Amino acid sequence: MSAADIVVPAILFLCMVILQILRMKRLDPLADFSDDEYELGAASTLGNRTIQQDYFGVKNNNGVLLMLLADGIRDNGEIAAKLAVDTFRDLFDDSNSIHKPQYFFKRAANATQKKINNTLEERQGETSLAAVMVKGNQLFYTLVGNCRITVFRDGDLIPVSEGQTLDVLAKHRYEEGRITKQETLALLNKHRRYNVLGQDSFQDIELFSKPLSLKNDDMIILMSEGVFNTLRWVEIEEVCRKENPLRLWQMK
Repeated sequence: MSAADIVVPAILFLCMVILQILRMKRLDPLADFSDDEYELGAASTLGNRTIQQDYFGVKNNNGVLLMLLADGIRDNGEIAAKLAVDTFRDLFDDSNSIHKPQYFFKRAANATQKKINNTLEERQGETSLAAVMVKGNQLFYTLVGNCRITVFRDGDLIPVSEGQTLDVLAKHRYEEGRITKQETLALLNKHRRYNVLGQDSFQDIELFSKPLSLKNDDMIILMSEGVFNTLRWVEIEEVCRKENPLRLWQMK
């Protein structure tokens, strides 16, 4: 599958986007990928909802790849999810985007927040979003809400993102000395989102501190909340270990 310019609306509830690095001929962090150096796949399956609110897309800008997965929330979540993916894709055309990943992610998230608010106005519609930029052998990412960004390497599924949920927030605030141990323990089993695009109190994004170096045969997997709340971690790893998992995940 070519990554030249792909947007596929997910028609079912659970959703993941997968990128496998087939060959890493050059280890130069600034080297571009060509289409024969990676393979893309996407998969979804019907959960317990009647309306699909996930949306995903991929964009290639001069060999730098952008992967996006939005998980819509509330009544107009499907609109918010599509607006998020489309806004990130449109801004990725800017040449500065591939040279300044942090600037791009922050700019795109703020633009998405404004776009959702201006489009939906008084109607409720929010979305989580996971975005990954693959530049040479380096992975840059941002996340809002509760999606998952992972890398499958040497048989193990490695979490890349934390997620913006109450339990993660509590751990950070405890480390900063802002809440007590008892308050932290009370929140550790609460995985509810505290920050999403489209909400009035939208806060800052989760952003990479330094890029992750990729290796040959790595698989980058973006998962919506429905996937990792339905499947156990070990079950996802079992699928990843199969001879050609992308064929299993390819959307029909």
